[in-house]
Amino acid sequence: MSQEERLLTPDEEPEFFDRALLQQSPSARQEYFEQHCLIEHPRLLEALDAILQAICAPGEGIHARRPGTMVLVIGPARVGKTTLIHLLEERLLAYAKARMQHDPHFIPLASITAPEPGSGRFDWTDFYKPVLRQLGNPFVDSPTAPIRARNYREALEAAYLERKPLATIVDEAHHLAKVRSGSKLQDHLDHLKHFENVTGISHILVGTYEMRPFRKVNAQLACRSVDIHFPRYDIRHEDDCQIFKSVLWALQRQLPVEEEPTLTQDHWEFLYARSIGCIGLLKRHLNRALGLALTQGSHTVTLDHLRASAMSDVRVKLAMRNALESEVEFVETEDADEQLLAELRQPPPQARAISQETPAQNKQVLPTGKKRRPGKRALGRDAIPTDEDDRASNPTASEEQKAG
Repeated sequence: MSQEERLLTPDEEPEFFDRALLQQSPSARQEYFEQHCLIEHPRLLEALDAILQAICAPGEGIHARRPGTMVLVIGPARVGKTTLIHLLEERLLAYAKARMQHDPHFIPLASITAPEPGSGRFDWTDFYKPVLRQLGNPFVDSPTAPIRARNYREALEAAYLERKPLATIVDEAHHLAKVRSGSKLQDHLDHLKHFENVTGISHILVGTYEMRPFRKVNAQLACRSVDIHFPRYDIRHEDDCQIFKSVLWALQRQLPVEEEPTLTQDHWEFLYARSIGCIGLLKRHLNRALGLALTQGSHTVTLDHLRASAMSDVRVKLAMRNALESEVEFVETEDADEQLLAELRQPPPQARAISQETPAQNKQVLPTGKKRRPGKRALGRDAIPTDEDDRASNPTASEEQKAG
C-alpha cells in the first residue's frame, strides 16, 4: 500500500494530509479525500476479524482452509461495507502470498458486485461471468469460442476446483433477495451452497438489512451460514460516541483545505444526526461539503457547507427507522439460553395438541357415507327403537298383539 493510501487509525492523534496537496487542483484534492482516506475503526475491524475467522484456518496453514461456508455480512446502508471489502481483499492476499508464489495456478479470491436485477429477478449469468473473468477463464469474452450460457455453471465449478480460491466476495448481495417469491430466494442460496459442497469455496455475501431474510430461509441454510452484523455507532452508548468523535477527528485532519475545520469540537452532534452513526454516511457527507467548499474557494469547511450538503431529514428518518427496526433482530435477550432449553424440554407440538383436547374433541365422528337428501337425518343422530321400547311406549298395541 502506498503512503497516500495509508489507513488512518483513530487510536492515536491522527496525522494531517500532505500539505503539497494544497498546490493541486480542487478535483485532485477531493479525489484524494474520497478515494484514499480510509479509517480503521472498531466496528470495521471486528467484522473483518470475524470474516477471516470464518473462512481461514488458524495460523499460516493456507493449505488447511476451512470447509466452504456462507458468510452473511449485514449492516445498514453506508455503514462502511465497501471499505470492509477493500481491507478484506488486502488481508486475503497477504494471507495467501506464500502459496501464490509457490503455485501459479492459485488465485486466492474473486470479488464482484451483484448487479441490480433489471427484470425483477436475479440473473446468474451476471454472477458467473465476472467471477470467471477474475479466475482467469479465457473463454468468457472470447469472440471465437465463447462459453455457452448453459455451460456457465459447469465452467465455474471447474474454475473453482482448478484455482482453489479461499472465497468469492459478493458486494450488494441483497440484490439476490429481489425475487418474486420466497422459494426463489431459497433456490439462489441453495445454488451457492452447491458450489460450497462440491468445491469447498466460501461465499461472503455483503449487503444491507435487506439480507435479513437470508438468515432464516430454511433450517439447513441457517445452520450452515455464519452471521456477521456490521452495525452503526449508537449515540445511547458513551463508548460509541467517543469512537464516532475519534473517527470524525481523523477525517477532519485529512480534509485538504488551508485551515483545519472544527468539526469534532463544534459540530459532531449535527454530523452524527445526519449520518445516524454510519461512518460511510459521515464520509459521504464530508466529501460533499468539501466539494462545496472547494467550489466556492473557501479556506475551510464551515457549518454552512455542512448544512447545505446534508442529507434531508426525511431521508435520514427513513434510514434511521430501517436501522432501528433491523437491529432488534440481531440482539439476543439475556435469558436466550434458558428460553431455548425450556422450549426443548416441552413435548412435541403434536403431543401437546392431543393432550390439550377435551373428551368431546377426542370422540370419534361416525362416517356419514354418501351424501344425504335434504331433510334426511344422519345415521346415529337418533337412537334406533327396539321392540321393548315400542311395547313400553305403546302398551295398548302390545295387548292387542297378544289377543291375536
